[in-house]
Amino acid sequence: MSENREKPHWEGKHYSFFQNTECEYFPCHRIADPARFSCLFCYCPLYMLGPRCGGNFRYTEKGIKDCTGCLIPHLPENYGRITGKYKEITAAMQQTANKRPGMDDLQSNAFEKKEDSQQNSQQNSPLKKNISQGFQSRKTSGRIVMLACTERGFETMRRAAAALTALFPDKEIRQTGRCAYVPGFEDGPKLSEATGRWFHQADALIFIAATGIAVRCIAPFAQDKFQDPAVLVMDENGKFVISLMSGHAGGANRLCGLLAEAVGAQPVITTATDGRGLFAVDVFAWENGLEISDRTAAKQISARILAGETLKIWFDEALDLPACSESIFEKTERYGDYEKYGKGVCRTADRSHADIIVSFRHTEGDPEEALYLVPKAVSLGIGCRKGITAEAVQKAVLQLLQTSGVFRQAVSGIASIDLKKEEAGLRAFAKEWDLPLAFFTSEQLSRVPGTFSASDFVRNVTGVDCVCERSAVCLAMNHTGKEPLLLEKKHSLDGVTAALALRQGKIG
Repeated sequence: MSENREKPHWEGKHYSFFQNTECEYFPCHRIADPARFSCLFCYCPLYMLGPRCGGNFRYTEKGIKDCTGCLIPHLPENYGRITGKYKEITAAMQQTANKRPGMDDLQSNAFEKKEDSQQNSQQNSPLKKNISQGFQSRKTSGRIVMLACTERGFETMRRAAAALTALFPDKEIRQTGRCAYVPGFEDGPKLSEATGRWFHQADALIFIAATGIAVRCIAPFAQDKFQDPAVLVMDENGKFVISLMSGHAGGANRLCGLLAEAVGAQPVITTATDGRGLFAVDVFAWENGLEISDRTAAKQISARILAGETLKIWFDEALDLPACSESIFEKTERYGDYEKYGKGVCRTADRSHADIIVSFRHTEGDPEEALYLVPKAVSLGIGCRKGITAEAVQKAVLQLLQTSGVFRQAVSGIASIDLKKEEAGLRAFAKEWDLPLAFFTSEQLSRVPGTFSASDFVRNVTGVDCVCERSAVCLAMNHTGKEPLLLEKKHSLDGVTAALALRQGKIG
């Protein structure tokens, strides 16, 4: 950076930096140089902006925004960045305060209200037309566990297990439980014991028992609908199949419809959106490999749809998303007059007026309350000097993401040259971000098509003119086989170079 640059008016002023080394938590975030740690913004003002803050945050299983890995408010050079956002922060606060009367309760309980008992047993309802679309859980165990405790229950379980085996030949269908009158299961586990064993190791649990028994069995383990398995209940006579828990994200509603159709039972699904044939944002996101950027915003979207609004959804034209961008409005004889994912949304070509944005990045013109559905479509290429620290890698990557507007959730993997396989800092960064790390030889990188930044020094050291850009493109190409787009060229900071590439094939 040029030494002749014009310094901001606040740089070097005492009011733009404060440090409290006597604080019991100092420094409350890991930093390579504690002397640069500013305590001025102890509670980050940008937190109010949700996913638009641009920081290194994540959402916990309970939907809480966790900023443990973010240093933006604690670096002295970010004083102007934060104070420059005060107008936007104030607008967000006013927007929250001016919600329509009664909306707070509706928004905070939007997903819970879907679980109310709104039983829909009409054969020609929207529910009946949508439920057989297909069972797809967000887990990957490939296992459905069935549990019974009576002689007739075991008979029904065997019949249902045969139907599920035909429906899902690649899944393991496990039968368990205890009954003194059923050979082989006289000394089986109690349902509560079997539930404890399989709750976190199955895509779905199906109880052939009373609903009360199932509720008592799962109660100690249920935590989060985005993590818990699908839970169904079937009466021992096989007349009804009830979607009990994780109807949307866990796939219980889909599985309920398929199983009921296969055994000639009546599906019982009580979620409000399914009952009315309305769009469920969590189902749409999970089935199309999209990350929900903000659970609070997702609840608000759901509440607005339940309240009768038709919301606008925008798809990033840079992505290849035919599966969700076209089929979301598909009408076939199978679904009758109902769209694949239900009514309540319409497509828009104007991103600036969209309620739901399907994209890998945010832009300045996006609406304040828009919900982002983020595809894991971006590959991160990294080059670094020997002995680099994880903190240095993270700082460079965060700066690149901030500059480009790309969501951290959009990054699907990291790549570098094989000479960096033993770099502990690079490996630690990949582990911290929970991303797969791939390495390519100089020969592989040299064959990557495209125009890249070139450095004779890098070529002499590594055998290829540019590591980060070529690595990003090479990784993206390996995902789909199609030539990717170099989204962001080489970004250099403190011994780290980073670049981003966008996959051009099918996403999700």
